[in-house]
Amino acid sequence: MTAAGDTDGAVALATAYADARNHARAEQVLRDALVTSPDNAVLLANLARVQVLAKQYGDAARNAHAALAISPEYGFAIRIYAIALDAMGWVDQALYMAWRGVAQQPHDRVAHFVYAELLLKVGRPQDALVVVGEALRLDPTSADSHVLRGQILARLGMSEESTAAYEEALQLDPTNASAVHNIGVNRLARSKWSAAMSGFLGAARLDPELGDLARRNIGIALARLLRFATVGVLALGWLILVSTPAVGQGTTLTVGHRISIGVGTLALAVYAGWLSRVVPMRTWRSTLRTQHTLALRVALLACAIPLGLVAVFGDGLTVPGIVGTALVLAAVVVAVIGRFAGG
Repeated sequence: MTAAGDTDGAVALATAYADARNHARAEQVLRDALVTSPDNAVLLANLARVQVLAKQYGDAARNAHAALAISPEYGFAIRIYAIALDAMGWVDQALYMAWRGVAQQPHDRVAHFVYAELLLKVGRPQDALVVVGEALRLDPTSADSHVLRGQILARLGMSEESTAAYEEALQLDPTNASAVHNIGVNRLARSKWSAAMSGFLGAARLDPELGDLARRNIGIALARLLRFATVGVLALGWLILVSTPAVGQGTTLTVGHRISIGVGTLALAVYAGWLSRVVPMRTWRSTLRTQHTLALRVALLACAIPLGLVAVFGDGLTVPGIVGTALVLAAVVVAVIGRFAGG
């Protein structure tokens, strides 16, 4: 058997490697220790934890189960087993194990946290709110518990209370990327575009692992903003068409109509400039490379501005008529593509 000191040393070393995201080295340290003590539940449970961090959920579940076969009431192993089962899609079994973890360790903040997470996942936010409240009673300084409470409140439709919970988390841990990201989600739901984008971009900087989720939400926000732009282009095209005199009623646009079209074009230009300031160019490039419908909307907006100027300063009626018709048709086509292709 491995001495307690040897076990503690192996776990401490593996934890240090895991915290540095060197999961392979952390796993090797624990496997080496298990060679001389294959029935050590502490080593097996910590090996399972490292494998969860490395997203090796099947191996993690097997090792956590092995630890529980040796020590059935080992709360840490119960929690890790619940997390691994959840990641493998066995949510009901994970929920039961999380409940067992709370029953076994009623004064452990993390046990309540894991149980609350799973209650939220299975659609029981009211129960989750009670459980996370107990987690916060046990440790009010846990930023992660405040973030989870914010997520639960958001699910319950309590946006302001949810944002307040995230802000409490940030007071405790200003680098908590999940809190920054989720504030962005709340801001997006309330159409606070600049604040939402700032949240998503900030979260990606703080935690690269949140990058994909942040980019997806940036794409959602950009899709909404660019739909407004498409509507603006459609409105500009319609304005040009209705400003064009019918046959026999004039040979050119009136000054008033030119001013109206100019104001509409200026509004689109200002909107495009605002979009370029809100979203960094690198983010635009990465988003448009993968979301082609959004690229079409950007191209439509970019073309509409010079075409609007052509209509303002062009002579005769032919050019404004062509420009107005082209903008209306292009906006309709892009809107239809967006409707069926998404974006």
